[in-house]
Amino acid sequence: MKSLLLLPMLLLGCVFTFSSCTKEEITQEVVIPNKTIQFEVKPDAWKYDNTTKTYYAQIPIQELDDYANQNSGILVYISDDQQLWEAIPDVINGSTYIYTYETGNLYLEIQNVDGTTRNPPTRSVYTKVVIVESDPA
Repeated sequence: MKSLLLLPMLLLGCVFTFSSCTKEEITQEVVIPNKTIQFEVKPDAWKYDNTTKTYYAQIPIQELDDYANQNSGILVYISDDQQLWEAIPDVINGSTYIYTYETGNLYLEIQNVDGTTRNPPTRSVYTKVVIVESDPA
């Protein structure tokens, strides 16, 4: 009698063990693309700042709104030929390039590596600004 009950119980156990239910979960992902904006900073765009003793170029960027200023990442690259891009801050040929930004504007600054005043570039500096969208935490 025990063996007659054992066989159905084993078969029932096998059915539960080897049959599986899969729960299908549908997730909708929203991808927010980055914004890339390119500018040409001409030689006559550089101005001298007496306080910092550096030359700077102001680049108006309408995409750099309050939301982007507070929540997004801002990356800046420069090039002299639009083929090879260098991320800044960086030292290029003895010149230090840095940037700061605020709502509506990005500022490129140039100085010598030792912090002394460097003459502004005599050729155009191509600038690529990438706004990396991010949701506030």
